[in-house]
Amino acid sequence: MPRSSKAIYETLIWRGITCRVCTTRDHRIDGWTVITLRAPEDVPFPLGVRGYCRHGLEQAKLDAEGGTVAYFRAWADRDSNNPAYLNAVAGHRQGDLFRR
Repeated sequence: MPRSSKAIYETLIWRGITCRVCTTRDHRIDGWTVITLRAPEDVPFPLGVRGYCRHGLEQAKLDAEGGTVAYFRAWADRDSNNPAYLNAVAGHRQGDLFRR
């Protein structure tokens, strides 16, 4: 039976966007970790839909990557070249004349 898990909350600031990250170690299985990211919904962010991303991985891999903040930062850096994200950023900068 796995140990009881405890959530740890941290802050990630990526390119001026402040995100809340949560790490839950030993989530249902010893050695398994679930990490969650919440970014503001009103600005484009390369991970997740509407500012939310949840991911499960082995604790040893997360530790090798430098922890949850470093893991999400590297992931966001990699996905920041995604055309869908780049289009969302361009649209956000331009604004929408039809939205009130």
